[in-house]
Amino acid sequence: MKFWFNPTLSWQALLLLPLTALVLLISQGKRLRRSTRPYTRPVLVVGNLTVGGTGKTPMIIWLAELCQRHGIRVAVVSRGYGAKPDRAFPFQITEQISAKHCGDEPKMLAQRLNIPVVVDPQRHRAVNFVLAHHSVDLIISDDGLQHYAMHRDLEILMLDGLRGLGNGCLLPAGPLRETAGRLKSVDFIVVKQHPLALPMPYELARLTAAIPLNSQGKALVQGPVKICSGIGNFNSFQRSVVDLGYEVIETLSFADHQLISPEALADNQWPIIITEKDAIKLDLTRYPHIYVLTIAFDFDTEFERRVLASLREQIHAKSHHHTGTL
Repeated sequence: MKFWFNPTLSWQALLLLPLTALVLLISQGKRLRRSTRPYTRPVLVVGNLTVGGTGKTPMIIWLAELCQRHGIRVAVVSRGYGAKPDRAFPFQITEQISAKHCGDEPKMLAQRLNIPVVVDPQRHRAVNFVLAHHSVDLIISDDGLQHYAMHRDLEILMLDGLRGLGNGCLLPAGPLRETAGRLKSVDFIVVKQHPLALPMPYELARLTAAIPLNSQGKALVQGPVKICSGIGNFNSFQRSVVDLGYEVIETLSFADHQLISPEALADNQWPIIITEKDAIKLDLTRYPHIYVLTIAFDFDTEFERRVLASLREQIHAKSHHHTGTL
């Protein structure tokens, strides 16, 4: 909701403010009941404090590729938001399982990274499934910062630099899932795109965006375009397209994870740009006028060094502990 991100409290926020007490009680209750039973391998959660897109998916891709470059065997667990599963949870995504049945983001991660991606709304079951079926050194949880039934060893909290913490209120008066005090308990804070005036250290993700060739091998020249997407932060998507030099003359925003309508896709008056999350649900060979925006994160070498050191420390501790108890 737009009023969530106003710098001052709107009348809508003030009206909903009493309901935040219930959200506070629920979130505090979950934290009090959080799991204290660690797994045999470390779990790293990439999550957010606010509702909406904050860059979790490109962060997970960056982490997984970092691990792969350094010989760390990694898997991902996800709740599969928006999925309509055709099998029992938990399950591992295969080439035959469509994004409709497992969720667009998990399918994209499995296809892009070629690593085990396991789906289950109860992420702790997904973690146990990975441990039972794969030899891994690390498990990354796609979201799940507030899923306290799953033990975690490291946490990375993502923030959108322009939206920040919005009006600073809990749901439904504001965009926060937990209070801002949660910032102090995570291991790393990563801000997407623009720096925030936070009273604590954070890393700034350097965003790189590109529009590769379409399904017929044709490049998209700079000029007027239409953008369509079903994502949580449409404004961020639009900024990326504009920053690449394209003139956005029409926008069509759908609900997060919603499939873009065939009518919108069939309109070929202008080239259409969509996100990777949208593309994973479509047969792009049917739409030669559609192009996909790809997003990647880049960080300085010092942040990469600190993340690797933290991962290796956790992996070594788990390996030593469980080897020593056999």
